Amino acid sequence: MVKRIDQPSQRFQPIADRTLDFRSDNLRQLHRYWDEKRAGRAMPQRPDIDPTEIPTLLSHIALIGVETDPRRLYYRLIGTHITQALGRDHTGKYFDEAFRGLMLEDITRVYDGVIVSRAPIRYSGKALYSKNEYRDYESVHLPLSQDGETVSVIMVGQEYFA
Repeated sequence: MVKRIDQPSQRFQPIADRTLDFRSDNLRQLHRYWDEKRAGRAMPQRPDIDPTEIPTLLSHIALIGVETDPRRLYYRLIGTHITQALGRDHTGKYFDEAFRGLMLEDITRVYDGVIVSRAPIRYSGKALYSKNEYRDYESVHLPLSQDGETVSVIMVGQEYFA
């Protein structure tokens, strides 16, 4: 049985991969879509993303809102593949409402990497936090901006593997 992260004292430390060497075809397609939509810019704007253009990927996507001053992250939307894998739906919740302690610090650090770099990052690791029996997961975090400079939304693609 896989040990799950259920306590705030446990760690979540996925492996970051800036080379974007995807295992998942879904995430590869999502990254390609994001790259086309940025059209030479550092990142696309949120309105550039049209869900009707990527219907087969929607269940694998979460949108994370980024508030500044102070920085707070929240779940704007979470696809069904992700909520089913996790066994919960945090849509509408702030990260600091959904997580505590070291878990909150570790998850925030993952998203801060995208916010600071303003570039996509692939993460992978053991799905210790899932309520279901997944061994591994892979994700890609893709920044979106309203002003072309500041990350205002992070589009996350996730795939869980049995």
